[in-house]
Amino acid sequence: MANHGTLAGSFLEDLDELEEENEEIVKSENEEDEDEDDYMDDLDDLEQNENDDDLDALLGKMAAVKGIHNIALLRASSKFNKHMEQVTSLLGKPTAPIVGPLEEDSEYKLLVQCNTIIREVDEEMNNIHRYVSGIYAKKFPELESLIPNKIDYIRTVQRIGNEMDMTLIELNDLLPSASVMVVSVTGSTTSGQPLSDEDLEECMKGCEELLALDQCKSIILTYVESRMTHIAPNLCAIIGSRVGAQIVGMAGGLVALSKIPACNLQVMGQEKHYLAGFSSMASMPNTGILYYCELIQSCAPYLRKKALKVTAGKVTLASRIDSYMNHPTGDEGLRLRRELEEKFEKWLEPPKARTKKALPIPEEKQRSKRGGKRVRRFKERFAMTEFRAQQNKMTFKDLNGEYGDSAMGQDLGMIGSGGDGAGKIRAVQKKEVHLAKKMKKAVSMSSGKTNGLSSSLVFTPVQGLELVNPNAAAERVREANKKWFDTNSGFLSAAPK
Repeated sequence: MANHGTLAGSFLEDLDELEEENEEIVKSENEEDEDEDDYMDDLDDLEQNENDDDLDALLGKMAAVKGIHNIALLRASSKFNKHMEQVTSLLGKPTAPIVGPLEEDSEYKLLVQCNTIIREVDEEMNNIHRYVSGIYAKKFPELESLIPNKIDYIRTVQRIGNEMDMTLIELNDLLPSASVMVVSVTGSTTSGQPLSDEDLEECMKGCEELLALDQCKSIILTYVESRMTHIAPNLCAIIGSRVGAQIVGMAGGLVALSKIPACNLQVMGQEKHYLAGFSSMASMPNTGILYYCELIQSCAPYLRKKALKVTAGKVTLASRIDSYMNHPTGDEGLRLRRELEEKFEKWLEPPKARTKKALPIPEEKQRSKRGGKRVRRFKERFAMTEFRAQQNKMTFKDLNGEYGDSAMGQDLGMIGSGGDGAGKIRAVQKKEVHLAKKMKKAVSMSSGKTNGLSSSLVFTPVQGLELVNPNAAAERVREANKKWFDTNSGFLSAAPK
């Protein structure tokens, strides 16, 4: 019984604990429902107050809550400041000679760190640009699409500020004339509203931070450029130290650049362009930083794309040469540049005119011609006969007939005229036919009186096979002709007797 009592008591205690837990859960759910109701009420109030703001303006407000100090963190870091001090101290000093492998040199390691810092600077500049454009979209939402370059956009935002009258803003020293016209017209008809003092202050701080980062980037690139002629002499001999420093910085070092194929090197550093109503020719597809080097820009505009492909291959070869320090004087890079310049000059030459080829000198020796019976018959057919030769001649002592007949070939010439046998026509003598040996042998073996088809054996209806003379019929015909048609036979009557 005691055991049953203790079990029942433990069950009752468990039930009490479950009821208390259920009450706590219900109470917490009620509190969450109240918090959610308050949050939804806040959202309703926000929607009622911000009905006229678009998505870009809302994003700008969300970014404004963070503040520029939560986005621009690079310049506040000790690592970045220490690196900038080291770069500034080495900027004016001469380059130390490289001893040992290139990757173990202290100055080359600093260059690789510079490339890493440049990538971090670019990433933070992109974040600040998005932050500023998100805030300034409430004032001028179309400006970001009109000016794709980040630095130009930031300077334009600083120049315009909170001014609504675009006629009072001078932008000719910041942008090209075509872009100034588009920005002025679009800014006069924009649907944006002036910024508040807090938003304007945050926007200006972001612009100052981005320009300061751009200045630090320029210092780092200047240092890398000053060391490029010593680290990569062959690469700088082809494309110059400034463009070479930018390409090495994007690749992450000279060794990393040597592993990049030429087809990828052409588009390295390509940026997206917004046409803003201009022609598609202004977009320059498939062109990167290498396109703007001095060697390619010296070519004709219609040959620059072709020159870019050829130059990218030579730059890849030069980077591989420099990574192994095979030609530290840069003579191989100068040779590759000369090859490129000669090839570009060859492209600019006009095509050679097509000249007519002179006929070959005729040979003086007489060529062998085809002979035979067919050729002889052809020559005899068109040969000049003696009759025609006498007709083509004329005598000047005896002129008979009209002159026109002689001119038109209607007279007989010297045909029939007397003289020393000049007008006599002789019979054409047949040429002796030369027979082959086989034919001569066949003719000598033949009797010459038969044609080869006659036979001395005939079939008669009486006796059958009979031996007769095959020339008997021809003899009878000859006797009949002599009897009836001979000149000495006289007149004979054909009537039957």
